Amino acid sequence: MRSTFTKIFLSFWLTEFLILVCTIFILSNQFESEEAVYTSMFGMLISNGKLSIDAYEKGGCAALGAVPNTFPIEEQSPPAGSAILFDPSGKVLCQQVDEGIYRPLYNRLMKQGWLMPERHGKTYEVGLQVKNAKGQTYAYLMRGAYPTHIYIPYREMLPRLLIGLIISVLVTFGITMVITRPIGSLREAARQLAAGNLRARAKWPKGRSTTKTGDELWGLVYDFNDMAERLETMVDAQMLLLRDVSHELRSPLARLSVALELAREEAQPGMEPQLDRIERETGRLNELIGQLLSLSHLESTTRLPDRQRVAVREVIRDLLPDVGYEAEQRGCRVNFEDGGATDFCGVVLGSPELLGRAIENVVRNAIAYTAEGTSVDIAVREENRLGDHYVVLRVRDHGPGVPEAALQSIFRPFYRLDLSRQRSTGGYGVGLAITERAIRLHGGYVKALNASDGGLVVEMRLPVALDPVAA
Repeated sequence: MRSTFTKIFLSFWLTEFLILVCTIFILSNQFESEEAVYTSMFGMLISNGKLSIDAYEKGGCAALGAVPNTFPIEEQSPPAGSAILFDPSGKVLCQQVDEGIYRPLYNRLMKQGWLMPERHGKTYEVGLQVKNAKGQTYAYLMRGAYPTHIYIPYREMLPRLLIGLIISVLVTFGITMVITRPIGSLREAARQLAAGNLRARAKWPKGRSTTKTGDELWGLVYDFNDMAERLETMVDAQMLLLRDVSHELRSPLARLSVALELAREEAQPGMEPQLDRIERETGRLNELIGQLLSLSHLESTTRLPDRQRVAVREVIRDLLPDVGYEAEQRGCRVNFEDGGATDFCGVVLGSPELLGRAIENVVRNAIAYTAEGTSVDIAVREENRLGDHYVVLRVRDHGPGVPEAALQSIFRPFYRLDLSRQRSTGGYGVGLAITERAIRLHGGYVKALNASDGGLVVEMRLPVALDPVAA
């Protein structure tokens, strides 16, 4: 979710940021262009110049002094924001100024017809020729502060940009949360469902109707929950059927065993091989039913009720006599390496019976497939990965191995590489499924991989019980 949130957030935010920058750029060009500034400035000068000339011609110096932007007569140096009016002969009207400063500006003004703004620090001088009603030419000079009020100043750009960025971040964050919230909920539920928790559901927001919605994202969440519910119902029905059938078969098998013993007492000579065959097949069927009941029980169990401290290597040592005898019958042997280190703990929290059954299934499967004259190697060690301690149990045979595409499938119930399901090539495909679920109930996981020099390696990884009190 974090990666998706980051990508969506950055995409939306960059889009809004570019729009903001383009908007500010357009507005800046619109209001800061020299053409706009000069047009406004010279329009103001023409208006004020004509107003000053009319006032002077009608009322003399008194009327001129009352015109805005005209500095008082008694001042020698015009302050910022004041104007100077020259008559057609070039004399300053009603004011006393330093001729040495303004005469060059006047001469340039009369020669060019106007005087472009000349900036001196925070002030400027600008001028143009203005004619009265009789066509006589006056010179109008303005000395003022730089006209920052008619355009967007650069010193105001940064606060506006920061405000725009803050607003864009908040808006983008809200939009991203609306989009990623259902995606994150859906991803978490899918992860739990893939891990075997069929009761996992994507979170539904409070206050929202639980019915089908027109919103695509929440509609997807609704469809996922509906799919998970149907899947849970189907699997529960399958396991219930499996358990009921297994229970129902136990009674006919018991009666069949009794009938078999009675048949042996009354059997004619030469019937022993057939009766022995019936007994073997009955035993295999009884074994399969037992495995199915175990698998059904493990599928319906979410946690071990009574956990205790279990030493993994002691569990393996208890299995060695039985699996060693079975290996001898097949012309192979079982080797066990218990880690060797004096500080080896190898203690986990769980059920010794269930853990022993899980390990036994893997070892017996290895014995069934390893080549005659080879060995089944069992190794156990402790491993520290990113601060987590594990007991790692590896069982390796020297058989044909498993195709890479089927390495995960061998832990599915009834999955067998040999489609003919002959007894000479293995069991019913239930043992490894029981192992996978038993290891998962202990908080670990199991995986299979092919050895580089041939054979299959099954690795079971269980968390170490570090806290004695936890037991």
